[in-house]
Amino acid sequence: MFYIIKDNWNKLTEAGLDVMSNDREKRDLKLFNRTWLIVLIIQVVCLISHLLNGLHSAAITTFFFIVALSSLYFIVRSGRVNVAKMAAIIFISIDTSVNAVVFGEQTHVIDFLLLGALTPLYFFEIKNRKLIFTGIAVCLIPFAIFHFLAPFVAQYALPAATQLTLYNLLTWEKVFCMVVLLYLIYNKNAQYEKVMVQKENELIGQKKLYESILEQIPIDIVTMDKDLHYTYINSSAVKDAGVREWLIGKSNVDYFKLRNLDVKGAFNREVLLHEALSKGEAVEFEETFFDKNGKAKYSMKGASPIYNEQGSMGLVGYAFDITEIKEAEKKLKEYAIELERKNDDLHHFVNATSHDLKSPLRNIASHLQLLQRKNGDKLDEESLAMIAYTIKSVKHLNQLIGDIYQYAIADRNDKPLEMADLNVLLDQCLKEMGDMIATKNAVVTHDTLPVLKIAPSHINMLFSNLIGNALKYNTSLKPQVMIRATVTDTAHIISIADNGIGIAPEYQQQIFEIFQRLHTASEYEGTGVGLAICSKIADNYGGRIWVESEPGKGSTFYFMLDKEMVDPTIHENHSILAYGSMAIAG
Repeated sequence: MFYIIKDNWNKLTEAGLDVMSNDREKRDLKLFNRTWLIVLIIQVVCLISHLLNGLHSAAITTFFFIVALSSLYFIVRSGRVNVAKMAAIIFISIDTSVNAVVFGEQTHVIDFLLLGALTPLYFFEIKNRKLIFTGIAVCLIPFAIFHFLAPFVAQYALPAATQLTLYNLLTWEKVFCMVVLLYLIYNKNAQYEKVMVQKENELIGQKKLYESILEQIPIDIVTMDKDLHYTYINSSAVKDAGVREWLIGKSNVDYFKLRNLDVKGAFNREVLLHEALSKGEAVEFEETFFDKNGKAKYSMKGASPIYNEQGSMGLVGYAFDITEIKEAEKKLKEYAIELERKNDDLHHFVNATSHDLKSPLRNIASHLQLLQRKNGDKLDEESLAMIAYTIKSVKHLNQLIGDIYQYAIADRNDKPLEMADLNVLLDQCLKEMGDMIATKNAVVTHDTLPVLKIAPSHINMLFSNLIGNALKYNTSLKPQVMIRATVTDTAHIISIADNGIGIAPEYQQQIFEIFQRLHTASEYEGTGVGLAICSKIADNYGGRIWVESEPGKGSTFYFMLDKEMVDPTIHENHSILAYGSMAIAG
């Protein structure tokens, strides 16, 4: 029996909880359900008491009140809690007023309305002031009206002796209801106080946790209210704990005055902070200070608005020292200027040296050739061979000086960039190499090549070196060279394939280093600079150069140019067959 009663009690007190949105509303509804159930139980006891004492009129009004209270169950199940609370107050007021008229003034039943006037304080939270005042009025207005109308409705009351008997029976009920109601109000306040203390402790714990986290971050962090007064400062921002404590509630102007700084800087800072608040956007700015020794200190500062449910409540600001970064940038600029000056000096030196060396070399070659023509019949074969070898060495040296000069200027960024059609540049290069192509009986073909924003001289050096190598290191009866273009998401890749002698895998990285040669000058002429020049040019355009090859199966050289540094356009497909100095378009 006990478990059945307990189970039904729990079901009734938990009516409507499933439609509540949070724990606080659920807790409040559960308290209300307990209250009207207690009142219902009291009325059931009163009904039994009235029946036992023969008070049939009182029993009838109490029965209807019990029915009205029972309807609250269906109202709270629908989630209309405030409606149920106000309905309970109205039911109490109507029941008490009717009983007061039926029973008589001497029963003092109307005094229950004074108790009912306390129920809104228990039913509603303090924020619902209108509902509280309305509930009190529902109880006090009928109380006042009854005393005004009491002489006129006395004829409908019970006999005086019966009224006194009923008064004595209701006295215990008044005392009990008063005690229960005061206990419920006290218990509700105690529960709210307990919850508030718990929430406050949670907030304090969260605040300490957040402050502990902010203390570990190695940058200056502060928070400010909407009037730009400091509400929090971490130790990175202000190391002196006393100053940090003093600064809470103070402004930037107060801090600048404390540090004997120019307050104009504080005003400038607050203009930007006010802008962040008014626009609701983050701001970031640099500040420069001078320490007591006159040394400049730089910092990067920023602030972002922070909000609560009512809107903007202030700012969170940060700052970090960028003095070292600024000094490093300054030094880097100085180094860049100095490096540029030295590079200019070096290029002037290379240019002058190349010119000054080539002139005497030309004189040496000319005099040797003149000596060979004038005195060739007077010199023996060994002497003539020595002169021929010397002339060949001078020419090689002259070529080497030219290649070194080209290598030195290959990575210069001062060459004018223009929209260059690689097809046209390749055609020009093939015409310049026409004698070599004809001598080798070679076939050079190419697919459509892109239009790039690039220095034409750079492309010319790439084509002339790579195609020249493809022809030079080729012993087949009919050398073949094929140039193709491929476009990826990030780059343009140009490939030059041949059917030459090929390159062993262990040498495929080495050949792009300056002066690195795989063959002697007697086997193949060259200086070992051409591929190094190509590598520098590819690097200059954010790309690279590499080779895929097998000995005896030819080689394919690739050079890649970064798409961000060029501007491609589309051209019609075409190819060119070149025999000797003639180019046949197809």
